[in-house]
Amino acid sequence: MRNKGIVIKIGSTIMILFLIVLLPLGIVIDRIFIQIYSTEVHQNVNNLSRKVTEYITDSPDTAVGFLNHTRLITGKQIVVFNEMGIITSKDVFEYTQNEFIDKNIFKIMKEGKHFEREYVNSEDGERFFYVGRPIIDGETFEGGILVFSSIDEIHQTMHDVRRWIFLSILVAIMLALGYTLFVSNRLSSPLIIMEKITRSIAKGDLTSKVKVNSNDEVGSLGQAINDLSMELNNFRTNRSELLANISHELRTPISYLKGYAQLINRHQYKDLEELETYSEIIEKESERLANLIQDLFELSKMEEGKIKLYLQSVDIEDVVQLAVQKVSLKAKNKGLVLLEEIKDDLPSVVSDGSRIEQIILNLLENAIYYTELGAITIKVSQIKEQIFISIKDTGAGIPEGDLPFIFDRFHRVEKSRSREMGGTGLGLAIVSQLIAQLNGKITVLSKLGVGSEFIVSLPLDLERSDS
Repeated sequence: MRNKGIVIKIGSTIMILFLIVLLPLGIVIDRIFIQIYSTEVHQNVNNLSRKVTEYITDSPDTAVGFLNHTRLITGKQIVVFNEMGIITSKDVFEYTQNEFIDKNIFKIMKEGKHFEREYVNSEDGERFFYVGRPIIDGETFEGGILVFSSIDEIHQTMHDVRRWIFLSILVAIMLALGYTLFVSNRLSSPLIIMEKITRSIAKGDLTSKVKVNSNDEVGSLGQAINDLSMELNNFRTNRSELLANISHELRTPISYLKGYAQLINRHQYKDLEELETYSEIIEKESERLANLIQDLFELSKMEEGKIKLYLQSVDIEDVVQLAVQKVSLKAKNKGLVLLEEIKDDLPSVVSDGSRIEQIILNLLENAIYYTELGAITIKVSQIKEQIFISIKDTGAGIPEGDLPFIFDRFHRVEKSRSREMGGTGLGLAIVSQLIAQLNGKITVLSKLGVGSEFIVSLPLDLERSDS
């Protein structure tokens, strides 16, 4: 019954619209027809009275035969009286039973005027519309005629017309009702199907799809439901993968912590040097675990859009040099050279300086981790309203198959090597999210055995780029 609710609503709306149009239209047609028909009857009676008057004036000798013939053909009652007001035409019509015409009518006619009136037959109550017209020969009053037309016949004709109008409206309503049921079912059936599918999606069945057969709003809604289902499915898959990855990433440091803590607790070490080694491992894994939790927390805030940006005028050269200074010791310990190529006269950037530094630091540390020999070059330049920061290394490079996934959470090109170095697998994911928050873009170029280059583009004015 609930599914029929929308059918009833749509059907009722369409039906009401039909009735709003049909009923006033029927009334208007009825009024127009009555007006036209009444006018036509009045004109016919007037024309007939005029022609009869002209004929009697022109041919008085044959007037009686003409009147009888006219009565027979037209069905009208015609009364003729002379200049004395005496009725000269006698038939079964009640009005002709009197010898003299009505005094008031005679007076009007003698003045040469014609008129229109209504008359009710006292015998049967039949109503008539009649026209009185004087017969004047030259300037001499010869009498007059009265032409009667039954109003009841007019009303009977109008009644028949109204019946046909009513039947036409009734047929139109029946057709409209059928059309309404067809249209309302056609409009509502995809919505009912969508309701069932959305309920299936709500229960966890993300494989349900809406069949989209149109390009209108209903089809757009169906496509939106399909997109929602796909996004929810991707979210569920990503969530499962994330939980699996987090479990896997936590398991390794926790295993180290538990194992070496047990060895120390049970005094299963040979000397103080071995104890110190165990303690260093515990410290290293604790730090790694803390970094992992911190990175997860920060990445979660970024994806939810909850990080705050503190916009200010930033000297991009100072930010780059500060980041290089922070990683210089790590690079020196590995025998790597850090090269800076910063264009002169770079304008200040309206952005979040600490977030830009975080991006550069992550990319530099990533380059140091994966580079054994050679140099790491950081270039900064300006093209139009964009600042470009390039970090290029001479490391092993990234396999082509890994390039589309390097910004995914926990994705590692060399998993075991990355873990040994203390990486969480979230650095590039954080970089990607930060750059998106700053309305920037990041691209990567890499070739195995040659190295990789990460290119970051940021707007000169973040406030203006937002607007």
